[in-house]
Amino acid sequence: MPDVFSPQNFWDAVAAIAQGLASIMAIAALIISMTSFKQSLKTSHYTELDRMYFDLLKIALERPHVTNPNADRTEGQKLEYEIYAYMVWNFLETIYDRCERDKHLWDTWLPVLKAENGLHGHWLSEPQNQCKFKPVFCKFISSQHFTRQG
Repeated sequence: MPDVFSPQNFWDAVAAIAQGLASIMAIAALIISMTSFKQSLKTSHYTELDRMYFDLLKIALERPHVTNPNADRTEGQKLEYEIYAYMVWNFLETIYDRCERDKHLWDTWLPVLKAENGLHGHWLSEPQNQCKFKPVFCKFISSQHFTRQG
């Protein structure tokens, strides 16, 4: 009959417990690391979106006619509006891509999506412009589902 209280059995039990604790600590460290990475990514997405929108607003300050889709424009201003509207919709598609699985970011940027759609929605509704974006994004916008959220 083996001696349950032998020094060898004691040290085997201590080693097994230590190995178990090390595994638990490794899993906990991984979870903490993943949580930290996720938060860092969320902050990074917000910061990048904020910077992009700031740049768009700066253009709008310099060229106010680009924020009024019905303004009388010169030929040059018409081109500026077309480019600006394309930039805005490209930004809004980025919001859609980055925020669709993140409720907090979505809640933050949804008012911007609504406001810019109100200004430039007609631009995207034109077939020659829709082909510039992913079909799933165009379908999302044309459904107007986001206007009923929030």
